Amino acid sequence: MATYTIMVSTEPYKYEATDSLIKLSQALLDKGNKIRGIFFYGSGVYNIKKDIETGVTIRNLPSRLEEFLKQNNIEIAGCITWIGLCGIKEPCFINGAKEEGLGELSNWAYKSDKLIVFGPGG
Repeated sequence: MATYTIMVSTEPYKYEATDSLIKLSQALLDKGNKIRGIFFYGSGVYNIKKDIETGVTIRNLPSRLEEFLKQNNIEIAGCITWIGLCGIKEPCFINGAKEEGLGELSNWAYKSDKLIVFGPGG
């Protein structure tokens, strides 16, 4: 089985990246693979912001992500630079999220067999 690191660089409600991340990650785990960590970069850091208002008709993706990570004991981090640029403070993070630099993403990728990137396309 393989070890994966996943990087997400899109907001929670754009391009369905967060939904795809959760579904793909679950499928990988179900097949016996391991996820080293999930790293959020660029506007993707909004995925770790817990205090969003979705109303009753829109799914709360940060909450779903938080529950998935808790159930599967997966490490999660947001880029320290982008978190600062977006003005997100640590008390606003979903449980288990932390700030890390790109060096930590590099370490995770090095210790993984594969790196999956969810980005805006182009």
